[in-house]
Amino acid sequence: MDSFDNVNASAARISYVEPHQEETALQADFELRLGEHRPVLPAPASAGGGSSRTATEGNRRADLIPKSERCTAANFVRARAQLVATLTCANVAELRREIELAAQTSTPWSGATGPSAGGVDSSRVYNDVVASSYAELQRFQNHASHCKPRGLANQTAMAHLRSMAAARFDAAPWNIWGGQRLDLGRAAAEHMRGDTTSSPFVSLSEEASQLLLSPDDDNEYGAKVIAENANELHTYTVPSITAWTADEIVSILEDGTEDDEPDLAWVSDTPTEEREVLFLGGNLDDYRTASTSNPYRKSGKED
Repeated sequence: MDSFDNVNASAARISYVEPHQEETALQADFELRLGEHRPVLPAPASAGGGSSRTATEGNRRADLIPKSERCTAANFVRARAQLVATLTCANVAELRREIELAAQTSTPWSGATGPSAGGVDSSRVYNDVVASSYAELQRFQNHASHCKPRGLANQTAMAHLRSMAAARFDAAPWNIWGGQRLDLGRAAAEHMRGDTTSSPFVSLSEEASQLLLSPDDDNEYGAKVIAENANELHTYTVPSITAWTADEIVSILEDGTEDDEPDLAWVSDTPTEEREVLFLGGNLDDYRTASTSNPYRKSGKED
């Protein structure tokens, strides 16, 4: 794991494919398109007036769908929540707002989509989506700001995903991943080996207390030393699509070359006590959901 101060004992650098120059424009276009498909609540009908429903082409087509085949309000809200979690890398506060908006939008559907429509349990949808599409991870830090990668610190998790999607599109159908996913897998492996010089990743743990059991206690940059010396313990709830586990990194490196075998062997042998997970992106602080003083800090340590 990298240390809470981002100290690196190695001066070696790892290769990484730079994102496309048009990344910012692509991201803005993506957010705009998602917003365009967000339904708008109809205005209340005036007294004595007729239906308040806007007669759009989409509504006219929807009226032709048999009631038994229509999307229920609950399914609509859940689908919107899943899209926000996986396509926009929303944090949990943004996820909750989107669920509430979708639930309000679907309110007029009651009675129009069959007996299963009813009211939507927004809290249940939120809990289900968080459980299925997010990962709660922890990180020891000296300060709240110590959650940036040393490479590509200004590139968000969403920008990384967009860049990978663009690379897959450009390389299809001959190589749906291009070379970027393998390059990132190599960068992730080097990060886990301790070389964070230009890494776009940030280290976290599935369970912070387990770092105290790490066998690398003689390493000044090791997990146990970090856990016993950091000032603070922060909790982050990140979209699962942004988190890279050791198993996932191994599966990527298995598609590499003979030159990848040392990294493959190293990651495969990562101490299970550490349960390290890497976050890809420079905006980890957007996903912070809790912070506290480090309860495992050894007494007598100076800041």
